[in-house]
Formats: sequence, C-alpha cells, structure tokens
Amino acid sequence: MQLSQLIQKNIRVGKNTKGVCVGVGLSVKSKAVKYLLCCSNPSPNLPISASEKADFAVSISSIESISQEEIALSNLRAVFPKNCAKISLGKPIYSEDGVYLGKIADLEMHNFQAIKLFSDENFTYSPMTISACSDVVILRKEQAFPLGERIPAPLLFPFLKKNESVITKPILRSAIQNGQLINLTLSLPPFHFQSIHNVKNENSSRSF
Repeated sequence: MQLSQLIQKNIRVGKNTKGVCVGVGLSVKSKAVKYLLCCSNPSPNLPISASEKADFAVSISSIESISQEEIALSNLRAVFPKNCAKISLGKPIYSEDGVYLGKIADLEMHNFQAIKLFSDENFTYSPMTISACSDVVILRKEQAFPLGERIPAPLLFPFLKKNESVITKPILRSAIQNGQLINLTLSLPPFHFQSIHNVKNENSSRSF
C-alpha cells in the first residue's frame, strides 16, 4: 500500500463522513504508521499534493476497511499523535546538511510499516533515515551498518540474546564472527518487508 492510496479518501464512521485523510503519522522510533491525519473541512481546490493541515488524527487500529473511495472506521476516537513524523504528499525533504532533496511523492508501506520514501526528484530513501519532521522532513545519512535499528521479533540467530532489541556494535561483531552479517542485515527492515512482498508476488504469479 502507498500513501497516495490513502490521501483524499473520505473518513467514514457508520453512515457519516467526517472528513478526508491528508497524511499519516509515522513513529519516529519504529517507523511504523500509527495514525491517520485527517482534515474535517478540506478545500476542494487544493491539488492532491498540497500539504493540508490536519485538524484531527485517529489511530490505525480503528480502521475497519479501506475501499477505493473511503476509509471506514469503527469509531472516531481522536488521538494526539505522539512522537511521530507527520507525513503528507508534497512536504519538502532536506538532508541534515541542508541540501534540498525534493518533495515527498509517496510512501510505500507493508502492513502499515514504512518501507520506502519517494521524492519527486526520482530518488528513494529509507524511512529509517528520518531524523525529524515538522514543516519539512529531515533525513540523516544512511549508515553502512544498521546500528541502533530495532530487531524484529523473533529473529532466530544463535548470537542474539533474548533481551537484545536493537542492533549494537557487539551484535555486529558477533554476526561477522559467525558469518551471518548479510543474513542479519536482510532480516531487518526495509529488506525484511521487501522480501515478504516479493515472496507474496511470486506466489501470486505461480497461482495463475
């Protein structure tokens, strides 16, 4: 699923339309989509890429279904997006050094976990590099190794201890010593989600 497939969809609770989706709230820590950012009175004259100001947010846990025209919610319990990056189409992207990288063209998600951030300059970035977001999105340089990245559970590697939740230098050293560095890296986002997506596509193609 992509952000562009959510933007401008009506937000419906029961038989009542309460607004439209104008963006998503992305956890700064896990890079999982936690909220739908909504506008109760959107301007019909604004283009789809316009960064409209959301006036309420709902948790994605309240989503019942997503159709071509609307997002149906089980309730309209408004929440305050905590510790999240507010991602909407058209928002400017900058590096930590102040280099302009374009505007957000789309965000690819798998089960509401962010996988790829697309810019209108035909570049893609890992959502893991998002360091801050307000009126603009700030991206840090991608690390050669995934230091500080959260470890999805469960990962079955003999050198990982049960209480280890993020990648540290000792874990990388152990992976190198065990010849498992590549396997460990490919087990982490975004590669983990991409591999799941590819496997599903292969299975779908085989069924025809």
